[in-house]
Amino acid sequence: MRERRPVISLAVLSDDQPGWHPRSFGYAEAGCVVRLDFPTVKLLELDLAMLEASRNPIAMVILIHRDAQATRGQPAERLRRKLARFRAFFRNGYTAADMRRLYRVLDQLLRLNPSMHTTVRATMRLIEQEETQMDTFVTSIEELAFAEGVEKGVEQGRHQTLQEVVLRLLSRRCGPLPEPVHHHVLALSPEHLLDLSETLLDFTSLDDLQAWLTRT
Repeated sequence: MRERRPVISLAVLSDDQPGWHPRSFGYAEAGCVVRLDFPTVKLLELDLAMLEASRNPIAMVILIHRDAQATRGQPAERLRRKLARFRAFFRNGYTAADMRRLYRVLDQLLRLNPSMHTTVRATMRLIEQEETQMDTFVTSIEELAFAEGVEKGVEQGRHQTLQEVVLRLLSRRCGPLPEPVHHHVLALSPEHLLDLSETLLDFTSLDDLQAWLTRT
């Protein structure tokens, strides 16, 4: 080992099954036995009072995760907890950078009906104004949402460009593509499109393409 230090394995269990405590993994094959025993940390069993008292952002992530598990199928309670956690961001004294990261976690784990987004964000703005006595949105939620939209748009643009290039090359190698084949190619993931862009150089007919699509 480069660092000349022992290596350990630690399992973090994020499930909601109180009785599930795996502590080993192993198998036996052809006379060979492999076994690994490891310690575990079960998020469900961490003391809530300890987590609530902590100012560590990781403790807040765990609390949000626990809220998500506890509020499945309870939109009203999920909304209440989401707003309460958002208020706690300011009372815990997190930096703006940590709050932006925590907001991503909060928005992903405590998902609400999209029709509620405008109301929720407006309420969050009021909470921030109450907690900071400032008119600006310190956590830059609008800026964050815009940046995520731009990033998503860039990725979509790259995907569309790749689709166009692959379809053009396929037309040259295999001739006009039947509509079902055309749609099949458009439905490929970016990873499969990249694979196809390399493999199609060996195609000599439409049959080669259809055979390749059948294998994906």
